[in-house]
Amino acid sequence: MLELSAAARQCFRQPRHAGILDLSDPGTVEARVGEPLSGDVLQLQLRIGERGCIETARFKAYGCGWLIACGENLCQRIEGRSLEQAGHFRHHELVESLEIPPAKLHCAVLAETALNAVLRALSAKPAGRANCVSNT
Repeated sequence: MLELSAAARQCFRQPRHAGILDLSDPGTVEARVGEPLSGDVLQLQLRIGERGCIETARFKAYGCGWLIACGENLCQRIEGRSLEQAGHFRHHELVESLEIPPAKLHCAVLAETALNAVLRALSAKPAGRANCVSNT
């Protein structure tokens, strides 16, 4: 295993966003994606508030420390953001902030893929949430 960078180690050791949300809440949506070559799996759940912002983000990961760090950092970055802002997220942000080596790039890509899958699942749900007003 490649040694984690200091930023990735922090996310790995203290993941505040690991866990699950109540899927019976109509504002909650999830997606689970996997990477066949590595066997890594990332589940991402979002709770969308009444104003259309991402109130809560949670992840579960089956894979290496880099994947856990990516799941945590992704949740930190998108929580409190509008869906539009979250839609602009790209895995390069994780690569830069966590100093992900090329051999573990698939972990960051998997995080972006999970977010895109959740946003697609959300767009398939009935509308009814207002637009988010975000200060960021």
